[in-house]
Amino acid sequence: MKIFRNRTRRVLQAALLSCACLSAAFMSPAQARGVSGIDTDYPVALSVQIDPATITDADLNDIRAAGFEFVRFGVRPPLKSVNPNLIDYPRLIQRVRNAKLDAIVTLFGGSAIWGLGPKDWREGARKESLFSDFAVNFMKAHTGDVAVWEVWNEPDHKTFLNPALLADFETASSELCANMAKQKVQPNIVVGFGFANLPFVGGKVPTQLENAFVSAAKSDCLTDISIHPYRPVPETAFGDYEKLRAQLDKRDLKKTGIAVSEWGYASYLPVRSQSTQASLVFREYLINAAAGIKLLNLYAWRDRGRSSFSKEDNFGIMSNAGEKKEAFSALTEFLKIARHSKKVSYDDAKGVNQLVLKRDDALLHVLWTQDNEKSVTVPVAEGKKCTRVDFFPQVRRGSCGPRTDGGFSAKASAYPVLLSISD
Repeated sequence: MKIFRNRTRRVLQAALLSCACLSAAFMSPAQARGVSGIDTDYPVALSVQIDPATITDADLNDIRAAGFEFVRFGVRPPLKSVNPNLIDYPRLIQRVRNAKLDAIVTLFGGSAIWGLGPKDWREGARKESLFSDFAVNFMKAHTGDVAVWEVWNEPDHKTFLNPALLADFETASSELCANMAKQKVQPNIVVGFGFANLPFVGGKVPTQLENAFVSAAKSDCLTDISIHPYRPVPETAFGDYEKLRAQLDKRDLKKTGIAVSEWGYASYLPVRSQSTQASLVFREYLINAAAGIKLLNLYAWRDRGRSSFSKEDNFGIMSNAGEKKEAFSALTEFLKIARHSKKVSYDDAKGVNQLVLKRDDALLHVLWTQDNEKSVTVPVAEGKKCTRVDFFPQVRRGSCGPRTDGGFSAKASAYPVLLSISD
């Protein structure tokens, strides 16, 4: 009887262990913390910046239909000095969910962390705790409805944080993490701090901000680092991501992922045409796919104004009047093709960038250069079919032509072209 009981116990233990393993296998993707756990239909999950005050339900539905899976917007404390219109953020979050989109919510308070002066402070409150209380209470109220939380926006840019307050920011960040732990607020994805410059590389980010990030990441308060890698040439981000990854690993932050929470290009005269904007936005997406970045937020959905000569007025992929710009058409048409595809390889040899994606039984070769046109041949075995897709100035599909030199040839330029190879 004793032997039987022991055997039964072992069988039950094995069965329970098996169930636990199976349960863990099925649950782990949903419970994985950080951007690495994002479930996306695309090589890179794509978000777009929206204006909380003007975004319409029709806009949100159009954003989802275009292939975007997230929208990003900022939430400010309920203080008239930093949030004069007192936007109904809970309703906005629900409207985003109704459109079958996920929200990236950036929590920040303006040029100061806690308002603009003593008039904003509660009697007897420590100023460092004010941002913490606001952020944690908002997170707690909306944890189930927000996919990605971002703490702050470009604190290394004086527009958003007075340089005299750097030490206070470090204290406030520590207070936030302590408050999150105390109240047991632990969302799946919390990124910080939306750096305007690349931290840990080049010395452009103040040490206090770098220290605040490392401390928050090591305490498991922040799951990922968020950056805004604006630059004239998108492809240079590939090497910078490698440098940042090495620096994070050096600081024992190997589990810390990289999220690009803001990056875009404006079409404004006389600097950049809509065609050039489209090329740069498209290449921005491609280089993030090449680098294995899981989340990219594009700046922005709609132009802020109507001045043709204002940079800040023209970051949208839609005009201020609601017309689709060339960047919208090229990127969203590519997303239709790239849906359900995964990166196979990336190469930038001989001045030609080549990203290879796999979708079902087709290999998608995306070819482009940073400037001049170059000839390139994609080696392809006999009997394979090739369809060519051009995205500029409008989408055109056609034959790749006859095989030459063991493959199919194309002219690569700053306007990417796609060769789809299948049986």
